[in-house]
Amino acid sequence: MSEALTAPTSEAEPGLPAQGETPAERVLRQALEAALFEGLVDYVLVPVEKGLWDTLYFSLGRQDYRCAGRVREFGRVRLHIAALSRVHSVPSVILPEEVLSRLLDALPGEEQTRRRFERELTQTRHWCEWNERHLPPLRDRRALSLPELEMAMREGHPYHPCFKARVGFSERDHQRYSPESGSPLRPHWIALPREQVVAAGLASDQERFWRRELGEAGYQNLRERARVRGLDPESVTFVPVHPWQWQKYLAARCQKAALKAVDLGQPGDEYWVSQSVRTLMNRTHPKKADLKLPLSIVSTSAPRHLLSHGIESGPRLSLWIAETVERDHFFQRYPLVILREYAGLRVKEAGAFADGDPEICEFGALWRESLAAHQKTTETAAPLMALALIEPDGRPFIDPWVRRYGLETWLGQLFQTLILPVWHLVARHGIGLEAHGQNTVLLHENGWPTRLAARDFHESVEYVEAFLAEPERAPAFSREPRYAHAQPNEYYWMTSVEALRELVMDTLFVFHLSELALVCEEHYRLPEGRFWSLVGECLEGYRHAGHCRSDRLDALGYQSPMIQVESLLRKKLCPEESEYHHRVFNPFRHSHQQHFSSQHFYGKEVPHAVLPR
Repeated sequence: MSEALTAPTSEAEPGLPAQGETPAERVLRQALEAALFEGLVDYVLVPVEKGLWDTLYFSLGRQDYRCAGRVREFGRVRLHIAALSRVHSVPSVILPEEVLSRLLDALPGEEQTRRRFERELTQTRHWCEWNERHLPPLRDRRALSLPELEMAMREGHPYHPCFKARVGFSERDHQRYSPESGSPLRPHWIALPREQVVAAGLASDQERFWRRELGEAGYQNLRERARVRGLDPESVTFVPVHPWQWQKYLAARCQKAALKAVDLGQPGDEYWVSQSVRTLMNRTHPKKADLKLPLSIVSTSAPRHLLSHGIESGPRLSLWIAETVERDHFFQRYPLVILREYAGLRVKEAGAFADGDPEICEFGALWRESLAAHQKTTETAAPLMALALIEPDGRPFIDPWVRRYGLETWLGQLFQTLILPVWHLVARHGIGLEAHGQNTVLLHENGWPTRLAARDFHESVEYVEAFLAEPERAPAFSREPRYAHAQPNEYYWMTSVEALRELVMDTLFVFHLSELALVCEEHYRLPEGRFWSLVGECLEGYRHAGHCRSDRLDALGYQSPMIQVESLLRKKLCPEESEYHHRVFNPFRHSHQQHFSSQHFYGKEVPHAVLPR
């Protein structure tokens, strides 16, 4: 005998449970799915002969549970959380908070770390509930511009349990500075002595840079504001700061440390807030640069600060990758737009703040090319994470495109547009990009995929020096004083090609296209196996076209029976560990005749009679 968490969805829509989830149920579902996927909680899977859902059994402490669910390719777990119930229990209501509490007690990590994780889960639920109470209902997002779509994607990360934590924001802050609030903002401009600021990329030539970025009138405005406050404009530089960061964090710290930082106010352009919260898109002049400004909050997996080395190295990485793309004719057929991080400023805060960490930048900025500056008038742009969204009409975001072109035809074009540029960059050139759903943007014409744009290189590029096609062109980071004390695999250069394979396949397939595969299965009845077969055909077509030597493709190991994937939840719970990985069965394994279901690895398949129904 068991009882359900809430009433199950109707038999007419057995594959669409997430649409009716409360915030508490969604937080619990994603936390459970991540724990089961990463092997932090063991489970047993009982297959069902007919229907979309099997049954997963697992224990949290001394309580046994069962839940309708599936184990998908790459071992990804999908739960129908409304059907969660206790095993051998008197019927009663199951509260998500009770199950979540038991889950937290069952997870690894120090007590302090698990309690911090609990606070982030609580905050995530709180902001979701706040949005439901205060924001107007979503409208159709299919025709929105890129900035509008960034602000309208209220769902957040589809895998990580802390998909909207934003620890550090008050309700007023959330209302003012969250992307879904849709409120524009202006940065504070802070004047500092030039010797206190490290400049990188185009910012190294201060006069030319400020005239280029601000225009002559904007540059002179800042100089006059500095002069009015008793500063010599020739001896200072200007650093934009997010208004929350200045008002809630930096102003008091600068005053306490006697750092000569003078607030010049908030003149100049207005900006929209992107999904990452810390990246701002120019509202006044959309073709001007995006601004990446550190925030001392925690959201999803990590703090929203910047890394000091990334501000200095980002422009060099961007230039290297952009030149690699420009020199290779392959990218004329399969375009890859590189949105370069072309300038950076970093305040030497570690020398001013007593608790300053030289590896972390809380006071600085990166300038990144806007996609609008590259976009054709016939093209529309959407972050790749938008492709798995469900619209208020109950149909997928991609539904008009699927109806216009046919599902498999459209998917074939999408895979060539999305996968091949990233795949060629790692296979032929040895450069791995973290091409997840937020870092990549699809350009399309009436839904037909045309080009891929990639961004955010300062923290998410990897290479193995021995695997680079042109090592002489790569930045020699490992031999520079800035990285003199670097540990293996700590920054950009890896010790194993397996790390490149993991980076690309994790972000492209395991945590991104896997979500689209789910949409295609639940809404268009495309079996997931067929989805990944189409991806495999794309990869095999690349292999046989001769774009890259077979030995380099073999070295990537992308057809191995099992592959290593990142354990995002374990990384959050056990931050002192050096590695965060687990192994899963690979749908692209070379021997397709011997097909293994992921369920055989994560849980023993047992007959129906073994466990109570």
